[in-house]
Amino acid sequence: AVSLYGPYPSQVPIPFVNKEGDTPGDEALMKATTYKDLEGYSDYRDRGTPDEWVPRDGRLIRLTGRHPFNVEPPMDILYQNRFITPSSLHYVRNHGACPRLLWDTHILEVAGISVKKKFKAISMDELANMGPPREIPVTVACAGNRRKEQNMIRRTIGFNWGPCAVATSVWKGVLVRDLLLAAGVSDDPHTMFGLHVEFLGFEDLPNKVGPGPFPEEQWGSRVKFGTGIPLSRVMNPAFDIMIAYGQNGEKLAPDHGYPIRLIVPGYTAARNIKWLKQINAIPHVTRNHYYYHNNRVLPPHVSSEDAEVEDWFYKPEYIFNEHNINAAIAIPRYGEEILMTGESLSDDFNVGGYAYTGGGRAVTRVDISLDGGETWKLAKLDKKEKTTGYGMNWCWVWWDYKLTVADIIGVQEIYCRAWDSSNNRQPDKPIWNLMGMGNNHHYKLVVDFTKNKDGNNVFKFLHPIQAGEIKGGWMTERSGKPDTAGYGKVNSEADYNCRVEAAEGKSIYMSKIPDAVLKKTSSTGDRMSLISS
Repeated sequence: AVSLYGPYPSQVPIPFVNKEGDTPGDEALMKATTYKDLEGYSDYRDRGTPDEWVPRDGRLIRLTGRHPFNVEPPMDILYQNRFITPSSLHYVRNHGACPRLLWDTHILEVAGISVKKKFKAISMDELANMGPPREIPVTVACAGNRRKEQNMIRRTIGFNWGPCAVATSVWKGVLVRDLLLAAGVSDDPHTMFGLHVEFLGFEDLPNKVGPGPFPEEQWGSRVKFGTGIPLSRVMNPAFDIMIAYGQNGEKLAPDHGYPIRLIVPGYTAARNIKWLKQINAIPHVTRNHYYYHNNRVLPPHVSSEDAEVEDWFYKPEYIFNEHNINAAIAIPRYGEEILMTGESLSDDFNVGGYAYTGGGRAVTRVDISLDGGETWKLAKLDKKEKTTGYGMNWCWVWWDYKLTVADIIGVQEIYCRAWDSSNNRQPDKPIWNLMGMGNNHHYKLVVDFTKNKDGNNVFKFLHPIQAGEIKGGWMTERSGKPDTAGYGKVNSEADYNCRVEAAEGKSIYMSKIPDAVLKKTSSTGDRMSLISS
């Protein structure tokens, strides 16, 4: 993997030791080779939280306050690194405190159909030595990537992910298929129908909704974060489902699942369970709490009240597993200005960004429009990934489109849209949904011809939003809303007020959750766990 995708970028975080943005200093940073070398330097925002022991990069944008840790990098950092994202700058979605686990004591438990006794408890050394490792690049993206754009239309039950809840690492580990075969689970396709594999993490998290719909397996006050995958998919070597213990040439960092995590290429990130603790081969779909109350794309008319009363979260047709096609513009940056003079008209500049899709499909093209979608031109793809032997593609591509200053005279908007090998393409308009997931309509950059502070004519570029509670973006204005988002006209005062509150950084997280659910939680940590991924 190093020969194909290396050398890897530095994985060392740069903590901000105070609110002025001071760092540990050049000497400490130069000497550090891993995050462990900076364990004495916590980010000032982590002090006094359960995560104070974890060194973190201060440049990451915090989306849910100090704790739990939910962050994404600024887009210009993603663009600088392009294909491989440093683990220290990889986005993070944590539901609670980061578990402080040890390689020497952590045990992976395996149970279920036909599992041999000696595989029921596996040490990390035994796992790492189980056979030839699999090491491939995989793009991991949150299902809520670009959610803040939906929150500008109408509030969802999720927090404000910008367009950078996506990253690519080279993951190293053991295929779950190889582990299950060694443990005695059959890969005979005639015996797999109806069988599933359940994956559970180490954490014990607050129950969101009560005992659940399964009388034979009711949920307690604390539940595991978990998922389930059909056994037929797990046992198919083409899908590369692995237990990873390495990331970009190093062991996993704490926030990314140390010592082991699940990697499910092509699936949304919530299915890639961190701090993996249990694997269960079972004769039914998992009954895990978070499998149902996460990653659902419900119809746009469904409110939170409808979802609870009518059991929408338990309808399998609305599950969100494989990534949909998506793309975003990275440069020009938000607020960037290009001088417009007679001499600058022939100057070159670049429009660039990323595109990704799911299910092993490849991104085949990215189109750019300068006239509101009337005509489209092809961007140049920068494809680094080597397609697997099974014909699968698990990674994003970065793309570029070259222009001159003269080309954007009279241009009001720059659109991008991506296509994949199944001819899926991004839709023209957003379709709102309660969890704010799968948002993938055309990404639009507004071009404002104005004057800068010195009185010179400039083209100024505005993105739809800025991540988290950072203010700014053309979608934060009343004029920036679409005409419709799947539930009727987007023109109500209530919709507008929701957009204003979200843009101003006011809490949008709890507004759509029924009071009966909120009464089941008491502490701030429990309330924060109710926020959708």
